[in-house]
Amino acid sequence: MTDTCLNRLVESDARHSAAIHSHDQGQLTYIERGVLSLEADGRIWAIPPGRLHWIPAGVRHASRSHGEVRFWLTLVSEDFANRLPSRITVLEASPLLVGALDRLRGLRPGDAFAAPLLDVVAHEIDTGAEEAPGMRLPTPPRMRDWALAFLAAPSIKTGIDAAAGAVAMSRRSFTRHFEREVGMTFAAWKRAVIVHRATVRLAEGAAVGDVALEAGYESVSAFIAMFRSVCGRLPGEIRRGVGT
Repeated sequence: MTDTCLNRLVESDARHSAAIHSHDQGQLTYIERGVLSLEADGRIWAIPPGRLHWIPAGVRHASRSHGEVRFWLTLVSEDFANRLPSRITVLEASPLLVGALDRLRGLRPGDAFAAPLLDVVAHEIDTGAEEAPGMRLPTPPRMRDWALAFLAAPSIKTGIDAAAGAVAMSRRSFTRHFEREVGMTFAAWKRAVIVHRATVRLAEGAAVGDVALEAGYESVSAFIAMFRSVCGRLPGEIRRGVGT
C-alpha cells in the first residue's frame, strides 16, 4: 500500500521561509492562499494560489512566502513518488485534486482510505496542465550577480546593451552566452522576471498600478497585457487569490 508520511497545514500571517534543504521523501505542496517563491536546480518560481508543486526526494531547494500564506504540505512514500515526475513540477490544481488532498489531511499513514485518494492525486498530476518549468538564472558569476540584482528591481526599460555593459561584455557575446544560459531570449527572460517580481509584490499587497510603475511601464494596460501573455492570468487574479 502506498502511504503518505506527513500531511500538514501551514498557515501564517508572517513570512514563512525555509533555507536550502532537501527531503528524504517527495513533497507535494498545494497553495491555497498567498504566494510561495521557490529556488531549486538553478531555477526560480513564484507560485500563486491554486497551484500544486511537486519536489522529488533529494532535490535541494529553498522557499519563502509572500503575504499571508496557507498551504498544505504532504510528504509521500518512495512507491508513490515513483508514479510522479522525476523533476520539479508546477500545475494548476483541479477541484478533484484539491478535494483528494483535503481528504488526505484527515488520514494517518497506512490508512486503508489513503490508497484510492492517492490514485486520484497521481492521475490528476499526470493529466494536469503543467505550467512553465521555472525561470533559469545564468551561472557565470558576473552574469548571475547582474541577474540577481535585476530580479530585485526589474524594469522593462532595461535594454540588452545596458545588461552587457554591466558585465563588461559586448552585446553580441552577452546575447549568445545569456541565451545559452537561460534558454530564452533576453527580452523573454526580462518579461518573465518582471512577472515573477510582480507576483511577489502583488502578494505583499501592492496595487497593480504601483507594480506596473515599478516595472517601468507608463501604461497600466500595457503591463496587464504583458503579464497575461506571459502567465495566462491577470495580475488582479493574484491580488484576489492572496486575500481569500
